Amino acid sequence: MTSERTKIMKKSTGFLLLALAMTAVFAVSAQAHCGKCGSSASEAMSKVKAKAGVHAVAKADMGKCCVAAAQAGKGCCGKDAEAVKAAYTSQLAVAAAKADMHECCAGALEAGKGCCGKDTAGLQTAFKQKVADAHAALAVKADMHACCVGALEAGKGCCGKDSEGLKSSFQKKVAEAKKVADKS
Repeated sequence: MTSERTKIMKKSTGFLLLALAMTAVFAVSAQAHCGKCGSSASEAMSKVKAKAGVHAVAKADMGKCCVAAAQAGKGCCGKDAEAVKAAYTSQLAVAAAKADMHECCAGALEAGKGCCGKDTAGLQTAFKQKVADAHAALAVKADMHACCVGALEAGKGCCGKDSEGLKSSFQKKVAEAKKVADKS
């Protein structure tokens, strides 16, 4: 049972790393920006670069031994494998949430201030929601085939689903994961 669990955890970690790497590669290579969101193209590219560094940020916030243990599905520093994996996943979610924010808002959050029309409490609430959303997305991606995660990030179809079908299925599973998380 434990070795099976370890295999699953190793596979899930590999899928997450692959998905993030593919997201960065496709986003940087596309360099498309509609301008409808109100941000400049350079700000959009900053977000892409920040998202590419999510794993680097998460790794910087944890000890190297714990990161290696999380990726190998092992315990570390007196914590069991599940606790180490949960801590690493939480670091990824926080880093992803910060990467999804405006740079000014991320700075204001760190300083305990408001930004972009939100007071301190509003900004913290929005950040907590982004973290919860990232947790849900990471959990869903961890349960997907590696080919489907890559296809989702590339905007393509996979395993019998076209791109819209895959995206819709992913969004539905993320929404379900959020509901389950909200109940607990």
